[in-house]
Amino acid sequence: MSKYKKIPKAAPQATAAQAVFVPTPPQPSAPLRSMDQERAEFALTKIQAILGEADPIYKAEVRRYLNNLPALIRMNGLGQALAFFRMKGEGTAHDTIYRMVSAWLCDANSKGRIFSESADALSAITQSDMAHYMAAQNEALALLQWLKKFAVALLPKED
Repeated sequence: MSKYKKIPKAAPQATAAQAVFVPTPPQPSAPLRSMDQERAEFALTKIQAILGEADPIYKAEVRRYLNNLPALIRMNGLGQALAFFRMKGEGTAHDTIYRMVSAWLCDANSKGRIFSESADALSAITQSDMAHYMAAQNEALALLQWLKKFAVALLPKED
């Protein structure tokens, strides 16, 4: 038996001076959306616009090039990959993909806007610092996941 007497401890009491945080409920007019949802919406809109094109070869090329672009970015970097796609010329499937990625990274009303100094991705990349470049590369890869999924699901394969 212990020679010390056990004294029961009193439960902590809340004082009137303690503040309680109560988060405000979200407004019904502004639904909460994740960045992934924003990317998916943007990608679906762009792929549906390509579906309206008449040329099935063009659609198949967009599908194939979107499928390969993430690997190209990982191997060579965003700047090199976008320069390659831009080099292929106006009106090509490469140019369409370049413009989609550039719009996501540079447009003023884009949710994925990384670059604010230029409306063209290559110009913005050459003028930015390493932190913005890496953020843009990660954002482009995240966008390309959705573009690739929708392209594979909706655009025809090559014969």
